Amino acid sequence: MTLSDPTLWVIVGATGTGKTELSLKLANQIKNQKSSGSISTPEPHIVNADSMQFYRGMNIGTAKLTETERGGIKHHLFDVLDVTEEATVAWYQPLARKLISDLLTAGHDVILVGGSGLYVSSVIYDFEFPPRDETLRAAVQERFDREGIDPLMERLRELAPHVADTVDSR
Repeated sequence: MTLSDPTLWVIVGATGTGKTELSLKLANQIKNQKSSGSISTPEPHIVNADSMQFYRGMNIGTAKLTETERGGIKHHLFDVLDVTEEATVAWYQPLARKLISDLLTAGHDVILVGGSGLYVSSVIYDFEFPPRDETLRAAVQERFDREGIDPLMERLRELAPHVADTVDSR
């Protein structure tokens, strides 16, 4: 790998640890180092992996940067959902992977930033998500509403006792 090769950088950490500030510093350092070389390369991009920052209007409490605070660095997957829409890792993974792949192919360094570890892991590790079965989900919810948790826990114990042992029924 050379300095001119596009790279996926990953910054993960707990809330309030400075991930955003570090991502901007890294993006600017990459930009400065690459622009000082003899090869002109595309600028780095930042990709969000914080589940709360996907939502439009969720600016307070999420430390979401304003356009001005982004300092000209392109940011992706911010403000992509209404608060009435559901963010899931199964939704995020293919979207983020395609975006990152497209950016890397175009020669951009990519900085994946977030505190939602499962979202980050779904991008860099080979997680597979089964499809959702809305009919089954509704039937299980109806049974829970009618009979409570105990019959569902018993069924889980029949099907997968090792899983049932790890589930807190509360």
